[in-house]
Amino acid sequence: MSRYTIIFRGFAILMFSLWLSLQIYALIVQRKGDSPLPPLFGNFPAIRAHLERDTEDGDFSFAVVGDTKSIGTFEKIVEHLRRTPISFAVLLGDCSSGGSEEHHRYFRSECAEEYALSVPVFYVVGNHDVNPVKFPFERFEEMYGPSIFKFEYRKCLFIVLRILDAPYSNKESMDFLEELSQTDLRKYRYKFVFMHIPPPVSPFIKARQYKESAQLEAMFDKMGIDYVFAGDFHGYAESRKPKTTYIITGGGGSNLRKVPANQFHHAVVCRVAENSIDKRIIYVPETKYFEDRLEKFAIISFYPWMQKNVYLLIATDVLCILCIIALMKSVTIKKKENK
Repeated sequence: MSRYTIIFRGFAILMFSLWLSLQIYALIVQRKGDSPLPPLFGNFPAIRAHLERDTEDGDFSFAVVGDTKSIGTFEKIVEHLRRTPISFAVLLGDCSSGGSEEHHRYFRSECAEEYALSVPVFYVVGNHDVNPVKFPFERFEEMYGPSIFKFEYRKCLFIVLRILDAPYSNKESMDFLEELSQTDLRKYRYKFVFMHIPPPVSPFIKARQYKESAQLEAMFDKMGIDYVFAGDFHGYAESRKPKTTYIITGGGGSNLRKVPANQFHHAVVCRVAENSIDKRIIYVPETKYFEDRLEKFAIISFYPWMQKNVYLLIATDVLCILCIIALMKSVTIKKKENK
């Protein structure tokens, strides 16, 4: 038997084995997509109540991270947040790399362990998190809780909105704000808003367009909102309007924008005191894990393909097994002949 024949047969056996191993891996890892979310992850009333039961008046901190879809970078951010004393965290949307069941199964598989925190984590809906057909708002809210809500914590008001561009409507968010503006907001020390797509408040970034942007800014001014946190722009920008500071923070893991230059992956931690609000930025380098890349491929692409092509898969597997057996037998026979 020539050396080239041995190499070819060895390579063929290796490829067939890898093909079968990939299927087994996909069958095992896809089950992580069924993992329950961490107990304090999501926007459900019980999670908000966890904070509202706190009757203390002292200082506190919270974290904000936007556009976290990645295969390693956001994990690094979470590692830092676990070591940081915070009361809760807010994800500003685009945490899933696509608006489909498969993409959210991968995100949930990461939430179960890699993204888990011991404090409440709220999830603002982003344009990549939903799809009018494959993953509508109703499905998002079924999985993660309401996409428009508010909660109170230590005499501060926190408002989460669903602000997206076409084809989505922002009417529900605007109605929610209008109703809220009729209440007594003077009782709060500070008022914060979280949403995905910011209005065009900074000349340094290109914001998506939606018709309610000017109305939204006017409403924030009317309500005396102190800080608005938004994502969508993959980087960092800050703008001060007459009454409101806008912080655009979308550096949680997605590919960074090239304009303006020198953008970076990060999270923002805000410390709220009696007479001040301070913030610091947690910087992390871009990180890509092969394990996460493989897991993402298996859950989002390969396992769904397996489900749609069962008969082809069975035929291919049988052929692979027969070929491996035949190749191994031929090698054994040749060895006996050489003896």
